[in-house]
Amino acid sequence: MNAWKLVPAVIFLVTAVSIAFQLTTDTDDVRYPVLPLGATEVSCFYSPTSALVEMSFMGQGDGSYTIIDLDENKTPKEGKITGEIIRVVLPHPGYYGVVINGSYSGSATIRAVDVGFPTQNWRAHFLTLSLAVILMSLGFWREKDDWAL
Repeated sequence: MNAWKLVPAVIFLVTAVSIAFQLTTDTDDVRYPVLPLGATEVSCFYSPTSALVEMSFMGQGDGSYTIIDLDENKTPKEGKITGEIIRVVLPHPGYYGVVINGSYSGSATIRAVDVGFPTQNWRAHFLTLSLAVILMSLGFWREKDDWAL
């Protein structure tokens, strides 16, 4: 097998397996830790995928929360701690933090509602897969011409 077929075949297999993993990821596969929270502390967690999560705060005191995307230094959500479950979109895999302002002391639980992968990830995979198929086709086409001799 020559390089015109071997390299694209390996790229094709790796990309196809990656897409299969992304398609089969379920909300049961993603777990988040219980976060201990206190006044003016940052509790961090890692999200392995982009996700829609539900957060609930349990504890005593008053305060407000700010959820920070530590990778991009953005604030996906902020508000006052009420006792209700809040929904937060985590736009990409990465590190996030929860900051509490006020006299609140307690913990937060996080549960994944929906998981997925960013659009840029899908585009890159399909572009790579398309390129691998084109290169494999060229490899087989070149081999076909060698058979004609």
